[in-house]
Amino acid sequence: MKSFVFLPGTLCDERMWQSQLREFPSSVVVNLRTQNTLEKMLDDVYGVSFDSFVLVGFSMGGYVAQEFALKFSERVEHLVLMGSGTQGYPPKEQEIILKARPLIEQGLFKGVTDKRLRDILHPNSYANLALRELIHSMAGSDAAEVYLRQLDATFGRRDLSSEIGGLSCPLTAIGGLQDTMVPPESIKIFEKLVPGADVHILENCGHFVPLEQEERVNQILRKIANTAE
Repeated sequence: MKSFVFLPGTLCDERMWQSQLREFPSSVVVNLRTQNTLEKMLDDVYGVSFDSFVLVGFSMGGYVAQEFALKFSERVEHLVLMGSGTQGYPPKEQEIILKARPLIEQGLFKGVTDKRLRDILHPNSYANLALRELIHSMAGSDAAEVYLRQLDATFGRRDLSSEIGGLSCPLTAIGGLQDTMVPPESIKIFEKLVPGADVHILENCGHFVPLEQEERVNQILRKIANTAE
């Protein structure tokens, strides 16, 4: 069984990967809540104990995973991206964040609102109260501080479209058919950018791919665990 390293998204913690950790119990989740620069995030990924591993990143964590795989190719056996494209911060998200930042800095930000979740989850997922409560809980009581650190680290993320094709490891990209934040076309483009990329667009799925389609994600990862070299 190959080793997995999981990178959560913005305001998420290890619970983002709860199903995957049960499936692959020797895996590691890197905490991306405490760093205020991309370099510090990459350093913490580099510090995991495995010599090489399957690197799995969701959303913001997917961007960090791409930067890591391009910089430290010898450590990554397979790169898996979920709800994460190559073209930097989605423009709509940039606009929302820039408008909200003054409120965040004033400490008035408590995490993702239910209204926002209605926009980015599949309707079936939004109807799942336990799932919504989990997302709210992951934000934590220090949501504003964590969010500002993560914005400082990744808001200026680079467009990696011209570089990602140079990966020396296999790439799997997974997206939700109903993801309005990172739409399917942003995932399908990996088929053009990365020779041999394995692309999956999951039905009945919004942005929170690992939580909305846990078993389908595990099926894909099981296949990788059995074939990655």
